[in-house]
Amino acid sequence: MRYGEYEIANYSPEFFPEVVEIQKYLWPKYTSNTAEYLKWKFENNPINRKFLGVVALDKGKVIGFNGLFVTRWRVGNKNDQILMLSQADISVHPDHRKKGLFTAMTEYAVEKFESTEFKAFIGLSINTSSGVAYRKMSWPKITDRTSVRQTSLSGMLNWRLVQKTGKSLLKLRINYGTSGNIEVSNKPRPEDMYSVVTQQKILDDKITLFRDVDFFKWRFQNVRRKYFFYYCLKNESIDGYVVIETADDSTSGHILDYAEAEDGAINEILHYIVRERHFDMLSAWNFSLREDFGRTLKSLRFSTTNLPAIIEKLFPHEFPLLPVFVRPTKKLYKEEDWFIESIDIRDIKNWEIKRICSDNT
Repeated sequence: MRYGEYEIANYSPEFFPEVVEIQKYLWPKYTSNTAEYLKWKFENNPINRKFLGVVALDKGKVIGFNGLFVTRWRVGNKNDQILMLSQADISVHPDHRKKGLFTAMTEYAVEKFESTEFKAFIGLSINTSSGVAYRKMSWPKITDRTSVRQTSLSGMLNWRLVQKTGKSLLKLRINYGTSGNIEVSNKPRPEDMYSVVTQQKILDDKITLFRDVDFFKWRFQNVRRKYFFYYCLKNESIDGYVVIETADDSTSGHILDYAEAEDGAINEILHYIVRERHFDMLSAWNFSLREDFGRTLKSLRFSTTNLPAIIEKLFPHEFPLLPVFVRPTKKLYKEEDWFIESIDIRDIKNWEIKRICSDNT
């Protein structure tokens, strides 16, 4: 497709080296592992195993990239699975910015996937500039991404230092091994984790990320993240787990994934983590939480009104409130098109949407 002086086209393997090259304008501090990261995220994804994306070309050279990342969701207690696409790792060469290439690549993707098995686009890693573009394209916003946090004074000061300099003065204080019935590990246990997920109570009014053994084997191989696995042991099996991720040697952790076969396992794990002060700050997304998980966070004084939250509100240019967008794959849609597998997408604020797989996802 021609777009002014540019060509918008499907990604193909021949473009990979040039896509890796322009990623330095998006992730300048990760240039050493960009190729490995992209292959993990787009090529090795067990849901699709095909690198999907759109490129912008200038005289045949890649100057823009829009990756399309596949996720699978489950609606309530139904066995049906919904495939969605997330635009990710979008980068444009500085010499070609502010020319509408983001919009052109997005509209090309919408047209390309209009009549496919993918039900919708979901944006879970929207930044400030792309958020403006999505609004101009009339993508529906369903909520804003906010964090609930638990922190100490030292953790708050170190968090601010990392925000400013990218460097941390503190070190993680995590000892691997078993304490009581809590096991701390740097290794996932895919089969056991999947077993817990299958035993967890399913909430009829939620849409959740579909997780199976293959997904767990793949999910935690992101070279840009470090993962800590907490297992609640019961006899010889796992009764629950919590996965926490960190980035750039930070002492701040984010709760990425959790599940429990019986009530109380997650509560026990999180109380252990906070009591042992494994992280100077812990965070979780503060929307559509499971009620029991929300109660546990509240009991541990996770808050949206602590000092880090106040700092974010004082400096919205540094810490903007970022939106989550969802829209059907149909380019032109009507009111009745908003239904996905009998679930009304307008009620998505009641859905449990979990952060997935990428640097912001």
